[in-house]
Amino acid sequence: MGGAAAGTKWIHHIQRLSAAKVSAEAVERGQSRVIDASLTLIRERAKLKAELLRALGGVKASASLLGVPLGHNSSFLQGPAFAPPRIREAIWCGSTNSSTEEGKELNDPRVLTDVGDVPIHEIRDCGVEDDRLMHVISESVKTVMEEEPLRPLVLGGDHSISYPVGTLIRMPRHLPE
Repeated sequence: MGGAAAGTKWIHHIQRLSAAKVSAEAVERGQSRVIDASLTLIRERAKLKAELLRALGGVKASASLLGVPLGHNSSFLQGPAFAPPRIREAIWCGSTNSSTEEGKELNDPRVLTDVGDVPIHEIRDCGVEDDRLMHVISESVKTVMEEEPLRPLVLGGDHSISYPVGTLIRMPRHLPE
């Protein structure tokens, strides 16, 4: 299923639940479980990567890729949702120069790690509204920020993710010296 049909798949699912007289409370509980599982997935991936980096030692900060494959708010095409895997493919491509101008190797987890994607499509499939989805995005970024020495590098999605990500910049944070 591609394009607009994929973007509206969840609407039809929720309409079927409403027609089946599933209570709003039951839908809310189900949505909450999916959101909790999604945040747990990001949290556990971030903890695993942070533990690995601490075990390697000598890491003050490591950029950590966090994909947010969201594109349904795009005014034209749904392409932004496909950006995170394409960016990763370009970064990890064998023909790409993995050395930075400072001589750091992107293949070194002390420089760049990856905690995966926020499961946007799975969350939207449950009929979660945009306001709640933006909160999940914000919480996902915050979760990565809380795991020292990770520093989230968010791969988007459309421009609607800017606000939930940008609001976290104002959060107080202990920075390495």
